[in-house]
Amino acid sequence: MDAPWIAVSTPEAIAPGKFIKVTLAQRAYLIANVNGQFYAVEDNCSHEDYPLSFGCLDGAQIKCSLHGSRFSLETGAPLDAPAEMPICIYPVRIAEGQVWLDPTAMMQ
Repeated sequence: MDAPWIAVSTPEAIAPGKFIKVTLAQRAYLIANVNGQFYAVEDNCSHEDYPLSFGCLDGAQIKCSLHGSRFSLETGAPLDAPAEMPICIYPVRIAEGQVWLDPTAMMQ
């Protein structure tokens, strides 16, 4: 796959209901597998600048372990207070036996 796509894992390395943290150019991302659908989000809570990788998945949501805010993996939208701002989401693809992330195509 052509740049800017970067291979970050194999699909088998991310079990359903789990996520991994990857760091590219000093920026951290979470790659989550929700029943075979893969999502990529920034590893940072928009409320308190805290790693979401310390939290847990709840379906297609990631929960911050600091104050309990949940975010949609699909849209980045905050689903609970105290977070009010969305987190960044990124396109992810499965191709050639790899999970690919485009870190340049930040979406909100």
